[in-house]
Amino acid sequence: MKKTALFITALFGASLANAHNVWLEPVKDAKGQYVVKFGHEETETYPQSKLKAVRLLDAKGQLQNATVNFKEGEAHFAAPDAAIAFIRFDNGVWSKLPSGKYVEKTKQQAPEAVLSVNPIKFGKAILHWDAQANKSHNMDYELIPQSEPKAGQPLDILVLVKGKPVQGIKVGLGEDHPFNLTNEKGIAQFTPKAGYNKVWAEFDEPVKENPDYTERSVEYMLTFDAK
Repeated sequence: MKKTALFITALFGASLANAHNVWLEPVKDAKGQYVVKFGHEETETYPQSKLKAVRLLDAKGQLQNATVNFKEGEAHFAAPDAAIAFIRFDNGVWSKLPSGKYVEKTKQQAPEAVLSVNPIKFGKAILHWDAQANKSHNMDYELIPQSEPKAGQPLDILVLVKGKPVQGIKVGLGEDHPFNLTNEKGIAQFTPKAGYNKVWAEFDEPVKENPDYTERSVEYMLTFDAK
């Protein structure tokens, strides 16, 4: 049984790696403490080397790096005064061999591979609703709610790539759920529920003559609370 499970994991490794996301959750009974989560249907531990950045934005719009404490396979940090947290995660390079098996190797490490993909994950957590929540913060990719969310009421979300609105981007609950596409103004609607919400988006990033991979997938997870 264990061998079968390992085989299935290897076979679908890259597709699962692409489907995974990163997001922020508060630490239970520890006000102002947060943990970076990684996973798809279930959360998983991850090597510290894959977490590339955790940046905190204060009420004045100033960004600074979080002081991260890595324990039990997850990143923990304090952000008692932050308005927004931004996360960048690089899930390595996954190559598909001619046999159909996926391995975590670059194109150079597995030259026989039929494709090699680099899954990049971004997370944005709105911790406090203030003027910063509805602004752009000069990120390569960003989802920006256009107003404070109200449970059960459609919310306009602006999608930017390098500061510009983008049409045709999928926005929804996740890869396995229904989604809306952004319009010509880069806006897609999302209807939040009461409590904690996750808003997923997927982007295409062109790759030209990269020695390590042939494709790059970019997924984004915006999180916030709604009443």
